[in-house]
Amino acid sequence: MAAKDMNMLAAERLEAAVERLAGALEAWRAARLREAAAHAEAGDTVPRAELEALSAQLDDTLVRLRGALDEPEG
Repeated sequence: MAAKDMNMLAAERLEAAVERLAGALEAWRAARLREAAAHAEAGDTVPRAELEALSAQLDDTLVRLRGALDEPEG
């Protein structure tokens, strides 16, 4: 098989894989939206203040992690 043919085949396979990934992501997002709607309908939601506190905690953790990764090795 010629290099040009192999490149075309690889490009076609990549394009098909991207299409499958896009479809899977769309289905996943739709499922997440349905799940979120069901939780909201059931009143099973996390209070906003709790989410904000968790977000701040995760931000602090990420800052510490970045700092640890930037420290020179001894």
